[in-house]
Amino acid sequence: MPVAENIPVSKETYTQILDLRHPGETPDETLARLVEKVKKQQLTDDLEEVMARNEFVELDL
Repeated sequence: MPVAENIPVSKETYTQILDLRHPGETPDETLARLVEKVKKQQLTDDLEEVMARNEFVELDL
């Protein structure tokens, strides 16, 4: 559901968002795609950190 909310950004930031748009993509869709990308990268980073510690618990299945 769309929310009528303004988020102040600099002209430079707005231009960079527009530069990252895929053809036919709205700025909202661009931001949503970028947020998902960052969330996936954070999960990957977290998993790599856990793997680097090499601390695992065996599960009885």
